[in-house]
Amino acid sequence: MRRLGVHLNALRAFEAAARLSSFSGAARELHVSHSTISHHIKGLEKSLGRALFLRQNRRVILTTEAESLHRILKHSFDNISSELEVLRIDGAKTPLKVTVTPSFASKWLVRKLRSFREVYPNIDVQVYPSLELNDFSHDGLDVGVRTGLGDWPGLRAELLMPVHMTPLCAPSVFNGHKGSMKPQALQQFTLIHADVSHGTGIESEWREWLLAVGAGDVDCSPGLSFKDPSLALQAAIDGLGIAMGYVELAADDLSTGRLVQPFDVEVQHPWSYYIVIPEDSVDDRQTRLFCDWLRLEAASLTTISQYKAV
Repeated sequence: MRRLGVHLNALRAFEAAARLSSFSGAARELHVSHSTISHHIKGLEKSLGRALFLRQNRRVILTTEAESLHRILKHSFDNISSELEVLRIDGAKTPLKVTVTPSFASKWLVRKLRSFREVYPNIDVQVYPSLELNDFSHDGLDVGVRTGLGDWPGLRAELLMPVHMTPLCAPSVFNGHKGSMKPQALQQFTLIHADVSHGTGIESEWREWLLAVGAGDVDCSPGLSFKDPSLALQAAIDGLGIAMGYVELAADDLSTGRLVQPFDVEVQHPWSYYIVIPEDSVDDRQTRLFCDWLRLEAASLTTISQYKAV
């Protein structure tokens, strides 16, 4: 650029003025005077031998010849800004403290963290599994993923993904009856429960599913009970019975054949997974990058919810 007689400050002034359609707006953004922006633009136009803007009262409009230059500069400055942001984060080395439920940590988050580490290897993630509703300010937490109705006071909640329920079991328990088993046959098996949400918007996860498939007369109260969905899934994998499982948490177990679905019906849980952030962490760079990654990972998970009786 020096050989062409073009200075970086002039290009910055041009890009800001073009994007904002205003010399005054560019001056405010770059913290310089209006006359400085005008001086840079005039110098750039002189170096290039052509006008870059059409002046219209208080607005400026790019000439046709200048539009391609603006696109290239905007893309370049955006890339530089992104890289500087990564370098700034890398240099800070402040751990990102993430709170999630134990089941979400073991069955979903930990299995996917490799992709985040590959993109941001210098962001240290500290995971705090807990069934309790942590005090973010007291515990120094930056972001969390929780299941519920999305109404946690003092936290900004954003829907991450819904939760779908369906009976799940080991292939040996199912014994090849897929497509022919009726819900009434469930009474012949040990039912595995993980009703961590009992009493808040849901009576029983098994009861919710059975009512949805028109089998409300099936007695689902006996069986094994765990206060952690991942333990219920593990019990099902070990052949202890049929668990009411969360499809989103069991995706890997289903894809590898450790678990199978005796029925083709998935019912949406009254609760969903939410990203929760304290207000003072909303603009934190590490938190924002982690939340963007969570959204992409959740969007890549495909489930088919079928609300029909078997």
